[in-house]
Amino acid sequence: MSDDDPVERFVDGTFDGEDDENESGVSTPKARDMEAELRDRTGVAGDVDAEAMEVDSETATAFWAAVVYVNVGILLLAVGPTLYAIRGMPLVSAALVVVGGYALYRAYSVYRRFEIGRENTDNGGADPSDDGIEDN
Repeated sequence: MSDDDPVERFVDGTFDGEDDENESGVSTPKARDMEAELRDRTGVAGDVDAEAMEVDSETATAFWAAVVYVNVGILLLAVGPTLYAIRGMPLVSAALVVVGGYALYRAYSVYRRFEIGRENTDNGGADPSDDGIEDN
């Protein structure tokens, strides 16, 4: 083959990938720094403050507890009827559906407890049962 064959140069290892123009005069595309362009357009710095991204342990615990409860609940609600349809086990199927429903209820209760706690901190620690009317 000839010395100007680009395939042969690539296979031989003499092609460095930095050709600006090939023999026909067509230039190859340049790589763009999309992250830098996005930063320039939005005006947001690339380094995000690590403290701003910190999550307190109560929030993380509530979130992951709710995630686990929802996943278990959905799994059991799906497996229960499937087990009844395939194996014909009505008691086991009913038990799985009940436990799955309870897991979803627990996910909801974790969420509500977290929301109530968050509302209390927003109100300055006020008692949620306090309606402003004094008891006699």
